[in-house]
Parts: sequence; C-alpha cells; structure tokens
Amino acid sequence: MGNNDVVVKLDSNRDLKGFMECVNKLRGTVKAVQGDTIVDARSTLGIASMMVNGTFKLMLGTDNDKELFSKWRV
Repeated sequence: MGNNDVVVKLDSNRDLKGFMECVNKLRGTVKAVQGDTIVDARSTLGIASMMVNGTFKLMLGTDNDKELFSKWRV
C-alpha cells in the first residue's frame, strides 16, 4: 500500500452517500481497488459494486487527506 492509501468498508446506503460526498471533495485522480478491479472512486456505481463485496482500498494522491475517510476505515 502507498503512504496515502486507506482500506474502507461501507455497510449501508447512508455510508455510501457520505463516502461519495467526501470523495467529491478530493483533488486529482482517486482510484478504488478491490482485487483485480480498479474504478474511478467518483463512480457511485463502481463504489456500490465494491461495497457489496466487502472492503476495498482507496488510493489517494499525496495532497489529499485520508482522515476524511476515518469513519469507514477498517
């Protein structure tokens, strides 16, 4: 994992909504990774499909604050 990667788990639609609000505050490219699957973290559909399969890793740029996601961190 990179220095600014964070592993998260979303348990409900409310989690998904809050998570997406945080992702949309970020600058630059943000990727979500689960196994061999990589999606743009701004894709609600992509994140929702990862959410049902458990945890996934969020790859943040160095200028983004991973503490935004502490609520969902595993």
